[in-house]
Amino acid sequence: MKKNNTNMNQFEEGKKVLMKGVDGDKKSVKNAYEIFLKLRNIEPDNALIEAYYGSTLALLGRDAVQPLEKADKAQEGLDSLNQAISMDPNQKEIRMLRANVCLRLPESFFHCTQTAIEDYSFLLERYKKDPSYLTNTQVRGIMEDLSTAYKNVGKLSEANEVLQRLKQFTSKKK
Repeated sequence: MKKNNTNMNQFEEGKKVLMKGVDGDKKSVKNAYEIFLKLRNIEPDNALIEAYYGSTLALLGRDAVQPLEKADKAQEGLDSLNQAISMDPNQKEIRMLRANVCLRLPESFFHCTQTAIEDYSFLLERYKKDPSYLTNTQVRGIMEDLSTAYKNVGKLSEANEVLQRLKQFTSKKK
């Protein structure tokens, strides 16, 4: 993100508004979309903005009434998230955004749960090398989501293995 204070403030505001949208506020999703669309036009090569823009598109898909619009918006969101990863494959926040979107899209239609597994695994590998990379809360959430992703693709033994690692992690942190 360029050091332009106005853009930074808009970016932070967009993230706050987006979180309300994630929690179900449809008006906030539209507002976040407008913010990130504007920022994307100002900084088209900014991977983080592209990722948040993609997340807003996926949420617009979630909230759409027409099935075709749902699918189109969700696919556009995935495309933007994939573009953001290609622009900056090591950016933690982008990996988390894409993983969370991929986990929540219907596997039977979008076939992207494996992408979520790859992103969550990437994040946990980085954490193994550098424990300051993620907070304990993030590690727990990622492990829970990784287990869910494995279940969603029918890999129950992998899902249970992650849950066992989560139990060990939780008991160490007490």
